[in-house]
Amino acid sequence: MIGRKRTWRRVVLLGVPSLYILLGLVHPTANPELGDETDLFIWLHIAQLFLIMGLGYVLWLLVEGFTNRAATLARALIIPFLVAYTALDAILGIAWGIAAETANDLPTADQQEAGGLIDELISGDPDPRGLILYWGAGLLWLAVALTVVAALRDTAPLGALVSMAMGAAIFTLGHAPPMGPAGMGLFLFGIAWSEFRPPSAEPLIPAAGA
Repeated sequence: MIGRKRTWRRVVLLGVPSLYILLGLVHPTANPELGDETDLFIWLHIAQLFLIMGLGYVLWLLVEGFTNRAATLARALIIPFLVAYTALDAILGIAWGIAAETANDLPTADQQEAGGLIDELISGDPDPRGLILYWGAGLLWLAVALTVVAALRDTAPLGALVSMAMGAAIFTLGHAPPMGPAGMGLFLFGIAWSEFRPPSAEPLIPAAGA
């Protein structure tokens, strides 16, 4: 039973970040504009609905059984992170793809106006509410990831913790290439290093009277 649980844990811990890396590698480097193909963009963000949930589970598993303050804070931040990140990365991406797809299906006479609106969304003055959501979701990811790193500070190798922290910081910039795959790759490397590190030697018990 313990062996099965450990195997399942490692499948999740390594599988979800690996899928996120794959998603990032095939993700377009820019949001679709008028005339662009939108199917891949929409389906990738539908997949993110599930990958974000999986990422939250990864964070939960990493601090499972830990009772220090950092682990407690990490568990408290996971739900807000899931809500904000789903709204930003998944739902917003799906909505953008559908908007571009709808513009492509308009009569030619109406496409110019729709294209101008999409261009304005890309290059115009950003809505402060959108910026708050964007950076708020990214900072929530960074906060929960760094609190997980802090929770593992007494059990994981220093190099693994540094790799996870650096990866989390880079991934804050977005899931699209190159930052997304690079950041999640470093985060995954740190997890794998921690999970598969050689067992530490047991401390020697001094002989009686020593």
